[in-house]
Amino acid sequence: MIFAVGLLALLAALFAGEIGEIGEIGDDGGLPFMSLTTLAIGLFGFGAGGLGADFVGLPTGVSIGVGAGAAVVLVGIFRGLLLPYMLRQQSNSHFGRASYLGMTGRVELPIAPDGWGEITIVDPDGARVRLKARSEEPSTLAAGTQVYICDLDAEYVRVVAIPALD
Repeated sequence: MIFAVGLLALLAALFAGEIGEIGEIGDDGGLPFMSLTTLAIGLFGFGAGGLGADFVGLPTGVSIGVGAGAAVVLVGIFRGLLLPYMLRQQSNSHFGRASYLGMTGRVELPIAPDGWGEITIVDPDGARVRLKARSEEPSTLAAGTQVYICDLDAEYVRVVAIPALD
């Protein structure tokens, strides 16, 4: 049963990607080494090792030990060898949200003082990017207004209007 659950969890991680960390509480809490993918690998290893030992005809206690050992070995291989290798391969030319700080753009959907709107920018590769934006300006920023990205958070970029030089 554990083998089947581990296999399903691995398939889910394969198709859905890394979902998060277990026990994530604030900045300092949680188990940073224990992601859901790592848990799936552990379950799969425990189930596969135990099932294999059971098929060979080993006693239940020994099968549990073999399963636990297989889980530790698979998690060690994944966390110690494969994951660091994959993370090194992940560097690419894509730009993260932090690179938008200091860029200028244009309002597409008006931004009310207590609401949000949408802006477009052109990233360093020349691609048009649409972003949800908020502003501390006292009046609504109309569509077409030139803006400067002065801050950002997980959901919004914070913008200020760029005054026209008339």
